[in-house]
Amino acid sequence: MFKFINDRFKAFSLPVALVTLTLVCFIFALIASTAAFYWFNGSLPPNLIKVVAATSIIAATPLILQSMPTIKYLQNSRERLKATTNELETRVAELKTAYQELDIARAELEQRVEERTHEVNEARREAEEANQAKSDFLAKMSHELRTPLNAVIGFSELLAHPDALAPQKKLENLEDYAGTIHRSGKHLLSLVNDLLDLSKIEAGELKLYPEDIELGPFVEDIRDLVAVNADSRGHTLHIANKAADGILNADRRAMKQILLNLLCNAIKYSPDGAAITLTVEQQDNAMAFMVTDEGYGMTPHDLQNALKPFSRIPNAEVADIGGTGLGLPIVVSLVEAHGGVLDIQSAVGKGTTVTASFPPTADFSVLEDDEKTSAVA
Repeated sequence: MFKFINDRFKAFSLPVALVTLTLVCFIFALIASTAAFYWFNGSLPPNLIKVVAATSIIAATPLILQSMPTIKYLQNSRERLKATTNELETRVAELKTAYQELDIARAELEQRVEERTHEVNEARREAEEANQAKSDFLAKMSHELRTPLNAVIGFSELLAHPDALAPQKKLENLEDYAGTIHRSGKHLLSLVNDLLDLSKIEAGELKLYPEDIELGPFVEDIRDLVAVNADSRGHTLHIANKAADGILNADRRAMKQILLNLLCNAIKYSPDGAAITLTVEQQDNAMAFMVTDEGYGMTPHDLQNALKPFSRIPNAEVADIGGTGLGLPIVVSLVEAHGGVLDIQSAVGKGTTVTASFPPTADFSVLEDDEKTSAVA
């Protein structure tokens, strides 16, 4: 009986459970009393409800007293269970959040590992390329130095040893031998100067001294310096100085080196009898120097190689033409050191046009900040 009552009323609050229990006892007592009186007497007494109510209260009292602790305990248990359920739900939510955060951290860690792996691979690749570049540099330098040195040593030995040649033959060839030694020495000096210039540019240590250059006399001086070389190849050298009265603020030595390198390349890589043009003109807010030739031209791949130090174009038509492969990279670096831009347009069989554009006033902030501008890819 008590278990039945506990099971039925444990979900109610204590006052509701007591009232409900009393009401249930009253109904059962009323039904039983009504049936008994009617069975034995055939009628119902007038005070039946009062008697039944009093009897119900009396009968319900021990039941209520017996059930109260159990009902209260069950209600407390329900509250504790509810609190435990809420706590577990909170813990589950926290665990889900922690799992999500852990998943995000794992994804971030995987991304960082992937990025770090990529950086390590890139660093290794760059180190391998640098090592290969060093090996190529040493091999090309050895070749460039060995050829003129062999000529200097060989012809000087012929002149130094009395038994190397007959005196008469030695006298007959003395001028040729001395000329070969002189040309080889000049080539070595030019190579060393180019190397020093390139190393200074890449290290940000090249000192440039800007001054106002009158373009009329300056361009005439450049033409005089390359005219003999052009004539020896039968080239026609055209000078179109449309800014003869102009003034450019730049380093004179660097500007001379830029134009001489560009013109010498045009002379060197053009077939005999070609036309070479130097055009100087104002373009928007820049002073442009354009060197146009009728040479063999370059493919985009050849052009990329030509911008790398010591790189030579693998072209059969120019394979036998001498050179260190330093001229164009030095030109690019010197132009950019002035705040200028070098543009090269070339097509195989149609020649090449190189345009060096400079601002009216040289901007040497790159060098002043010890930053490096280099054409090396």
